[in-house]
Amino acid sequence: MVSQVPLKTASIEEGVVVNVLKERYNKVINRTELFGEVIHLGKATPRRSSLKEVLARLYGKSPEYVVIKYIRSEYGSHRSVFRANIYEDLQRLKFFEPDYLIKRG
Repeated sequence: MVSQVPLKTASIEEGVVVNVLKERYNKVINRTELFGEVIHLGKATPRRSSLKEVLARLYGKSPEYVVIKYIRSEYGSHRSVFRANIYEDLQRLKFFEPDYLIKRG
C-alpha cells in the first residue's frame, strides 16, 4: 500500500502519531471533514477522547466541536484509520450528528 503524505501530524504520546491525510471543508454544513491514520507502534488503538483532543488542538477548536465517526484498526498492523468532523458551531453538530456519537465522545 502506498501511503499518502500527511497534511498535518501530531503525537498523542510516545510511539503514537496522528496523520491527517485528507481534509475537506463542507460549506453547506459548515464543518471540516477529516480522514487520517494513527500509527501506534507497540501500543493499543488510541482512545476516542485522546484522538479528539489532538484533533481539536491541531485545528484550534474546543474538543466539544470534534466528532470521531470511527477508528478502525487493521488486523496485524499497528495502524488505524479514522474519520472525524470538526464543526464551527454546536447547533450544527447537534443537528447533523447522531446522539449516540455525541455521547460516545
